[in-house]
Amino acid sequence: MFQRILVPTDGSRGARHAMEIAAGLARLCGANVISLHVIAPAAAETSYLGLGVIGAPVSVGGLAEPVPAERDPALIEAKLVAEGAGVSIEPRQVYAPQAASAILDLAESEKCDLIVMASNGYGDLLSLITGSITARVVSGCDLPVLVVH
Repeated sequence: MFQRILVPTDGSRGARHAMEIAAGLARLCGANVISLHVIAPAAAETSYLGLGVIGAPVSVGGLAEPVPAERDPALIEAKLVAEGAGVSIEPRQVYAPQAASAILDLAESEKCDLIVMASNGYGDLLSLITGSITARVVSGCDLPVLVVH
């Protein structure tokens, strides 16, 4: 059925739940799992109509300081969940300004046949304004995407 399952993670509870679902599915199918953490460039923060702090759409700095995959908390969490379900996992990090594009690019380059992701991650105000990463992946993908709530 499925051979390669991509699970984007940001370290959130939603991402953990998506990994739990993906690991169970991978165990049933005998699939390989790839966990992906997309790290975005630093962005300026600003207040919008007093509704709280949001990231500005224009980057003001370089990329975030690299953290080796073996010390990345989001990837460590994904690995613990997958291995707890008896599934091996391939961790990946990508530094990119657009998470959805990075997810789609990796899914294509790794020849994944399913993406499993949470319906929301951090849930900040910016995602309400610009649209969620999950929605962008679903609308830009030719692969099946299992969205976990």
